Amino acid sequence: MKSSILTFFLSLILAATLAHGATRFVQPTDVLQDVIDASSSGDVIAIVKSPCGTGSIQGKDLTLRGVNNVMPVISTLDINNSKVNLLKVQVGALNVSESSGQKSHLFAHACDLLGSIDNHASTTRIQYCKVYRLKINKQAEIVGCEFNGNQNKGIGIEVMSTGRATINNNRIYDYSGSLSHGNSKDHQMIGIRIQSGAIASIENNIIFNCRNSFTTGDNQAIADTHSRGIGILADTLSQIFISGNAIWSCGSKAPRGAPLSALINAPANAVIEHNLLYNDADTLRKITGGCQSFYEIDADPKFTDLANGDFTLASDSPCIDKGPPDAQYKDHNGSRNDIGMFGGHNYIPNGRNTDKPIVLSLDMPIAVPAGGTVTIESTGATVK
Repeated sequence: MKSSILTFFLSLILAATLAHGATRFVQPTDVLQDVIDASSSGDVIAIVKSPCGTGSIQGKDLTLRGVNNVMPVISTLDINNSKVNLLKVQVGALNVSESSGQKSHLFAHACDLLGSIDNHASTTRIQYCKVYRLKINKQAEIVGCEFNGNQNKGIGIEVMSTGRATINNNRIYDYSGSLSHGNSKDHQMIGIRIQSGAIASIENNIIFNCRNSFTTGDNQAIADTHSRGIGILADTLSQIFISGNAIWSCGSKAPRGAPLSALINAPANAVIEHNLLYNDADTLRKITGGCQSFYEIDADPKFTDLANGDFTLASDSPCIDKGPPDAQYKDHNGSRNDIGMFGGHNYIPNGRNTDKPIVLSLDMPIAVPAGGTVTIESTGATVK
C-alpha cells in the first residue's frame, strides 16, 4: 500500500537563485502583487519588505523566498493553477486551488503557515514548516513539521476523502479544549483524521495533548466522545498504515470521568505496528474501532527534555530501535528505526535552519526493469 500513496515527481528547489529565471526583489516601497504580475514563470521573488501585504498567483510557476534569513510576512496568498515554491516565508492565510483541466503544485520549506489551509493542489510537499491546520484534498507529503493547535480545538491534519498522504517525522500537539457532549461540533481535538476513501501512511510522528477536557454526567457522552479527543482517527472506509509513532495524552472523558476516546481509532483493515501508545495517568484506551495492532509499547517514551520541547530520545528510552525493522525504515546511522519524530531517514535533523541545498521532492519509479535506466534531468540549478 505504501507505494500507492507516494508522489512521483522530481523537483530540486534550492535556497540559492534558480539559474533559469530572473530574480525580482520586493523592496520596502514595492507592492507584492505588482512584482508578481511583472514576473514570468521560473522567476524567483525575493522579499525584502515585511509585512508585504497580499498576493495572488494565477497560472505561473514562481518561487517566493525571504532574504538573508529574514522571514517576510504575507498576510494572504492565493494560488491557482500554478506551481509555487515557498522558502522561509510566513503566510497568514494560504489558499490553493486549481481549475478543471489545470493543476497547482505547492512546495513549502521552513515556512510559518498560520491559517487553516484547505489545500486543493494536485501535489504538495510541506517540510520543516510550522503549520496551524491543514486539509489535504489530493496528493501530499508532510515531513518534519510542527502542528501546534494552541489549545483551540480543531484538527491538525485532515486527509479528505479524495486525499492521498504520507505524514512522517512531525510533531502534532495541543488540539485541545472543552466541548460539551451535547454540542453538535463533532470531530474536534484530533491530531490526524483520515476520512473514508482516503489513503494515508503515518510514520515516525509524535502526537500528544489532543484532549476534550469537558466532563458530564449525560449518557450522550458515550456516543459523542468517539469523535473528540483522539490522536489518530481513521474513518471506516479509509486505508491507513500507522508505524513508528509515539502517541500519548489524547482522550475525552465520559460520565464519572471514565475514559472513552482512544489514542488511535481505526477500522479493522488498518495496519498498526511498532508504535508507542502510552497509557498515561488517565489510563486512556489505546486502540478502538476493530483494528488489530502488533508490538505496541505502553511506557513513558523518555525524551531528553520534554518540558522544554527537546524530543530527542533519552539513552534509556524504550523507543530506541523499536520501530519497524525493515531496511527501508532504518535511521540515518543504519540502525533499526527509532520510534518518534527523529526515526527513519526521511528527514534532515536541522532541516528548518540548514543553508544546504534542500530536496523539496525527489521521487523515483517503484520498479525499473532489469537493464533499464532512470534519467534525472537538471532544471538548471547550481549545487554548491
